[in-house]
Amino acid sequence: MLAKFKAHWKKILIMLLVSILGGTGFGYYKWVTRVIPEELLPEAINKTINVDSYRYQVALKLNVNGQERLLSHVKGERSKGRFHIQGEVAAQEVDVYYVNNKVFMKDSVSGRWMINHGGEIFERDLFMIEVNPKESLGYLQLDNIVYLGIEKGHRSAYVMEYNPVVTNKMLTTYWEDFKYKVWIDKKSKRIIKLEINAHHKDNPENTFYMLLGMYDFGKRIKIEEPAN
Repeated sequence: MLAKFKAHWKKILIMLLVSILGGTGFGYYKWVTRVIPEELLPEAINKTINVDSYRYQVALKLNVNGQERLLSHVKGERSKGRFHIQGEVAAQEVDVYYVNNKVFMKDSVSGRWMINHGGEIFERDLFMIEVNPKESLGYLQLDNIVYLGIEKGHRSAYVMEYNPVVTNKMLTTYWEDFKYKVWIDKKSKRIIKLEINAHHKDNPENTFYMLLGMYDFGKRIKIEEPAN
């Protein structure tokens, strides 16, 4: 009888030990994988901005006097100073390559390529959103960071909202009260989706909206002069 009692308690002790170790392990896992928004957000922004090559889709919209207007909707790719964008800007179809300081613009009527030497205009802030949209992530300060949780899908992501002090001149020339929402890929810790909302400085009822999706970070992207 005593032997049975000891064997019974041995099983109980083993079960308790397993439970304690399991709980401790789970607690440690939660601690290691915890999300600290004030640390993760600037890390993700810096990792995204500093990448050499990436592909993207971006749409810019205005809401003026209650009417929505599409400013631009393009897809693009960049690699080590070269870029290619294709889509619609200011109600005009665009297909543009920038390679070795030469700009190749496709005429939407004839389908022929026009070539200009010197593409510095495309590196100015005025065109930065369509040409290099990740530059819209530049900031002086990050305020009111709110962690919204994890969104699961093809690429699970941490979701956050915040109010940055924006540095991009194209954005700050006319807009203020910026509210950003970002999706940070759990694996790469880079931003794969971005939404921006802002109000016009002189007419706050008019608003600006941007939607950006980014992918193929750091991939070898070949951008060559278009064939005639």
